[in-house]
Amino acid sequence: MNDIIETPPSPYWMLHFIVKHGDWIAILCGALPLLASIACVVIFAVTPWVMVAGAVASVFLFLLMRAFVELVRVIVDMLLPK
Repeated sequence: MNDIIETPPSPYWMLHFIVKHGDWIAILCGALPLLASIACVVIFAVTPWVMVAGAVASVFLFLLMRAFVELVRVIVDMLLPK
């Protein structure tokens, strides 16, 4: 006999993934524009002002992703059954 009872997968698996890994996702999304702007300056020899724009975009995207992660955490905490 099979004594292992399998639970069905959660229909909200992506929400649970964002709750668990949201901090790293926000950091990664925030770092990508800065890294891309540095790569553009190094590889294509464009003006260094691109790095300033990349830094501004990085800060904006990081804050936007942090707000999204916190919003998802509130939704999961308040609305999803435990």
